[in-house]
Parts: sequence; structure tokens; C-alpha cells
Amino acid sequence: MIDMQLLSDALLAVAVLVGAAILFAVAMVAAATASKPARGPYGQGPHGGIRRDPVPQPEPGTDDARQLVLR
Repeated sequence: MIDMQLLSDALLAVAVLVGAAILFAVAMVAAATASKPARGPYGQGPHGGIRRDPVPQPEPGTDDARQLVLR
């Protein structure tokens, strides 16, 4: 039969390990929350990546100063 002192020590060790894991998880969540970038004036952070807006292409026929000359 398992000795009661050994069983209580094993349960205490498991409880300490579970408590340490919970503390570690809480610390990781707190660190992630604290390291978020500052929010903008409307309370929302930046969306998406670093892609810039595409340069608008000129519409055909808007520049009357130049003409295409075929030879």
C-alpha cells in the first residue's frame, strides 16, 4: 500500500507544478498585454502590414498636351 506521506508529498509536488505553470501563463499574458503598441486617436491599433497604397495610374485621355505620333 502507498504510504500516506509519500502520496501527500507527490500531490503537493503536482500542486506546486500546476501553480507554477499558471503563474508562468499569467506572466506571459501580462507581458504580451504590456508590450502592445500605442493605440491611435480612435482607440484602434494599426491594421495590416507595411504595404503602401498603390500609385494611381494615369487615366488615358486626360493629358491633351502630348500626342502619340506614329511614323
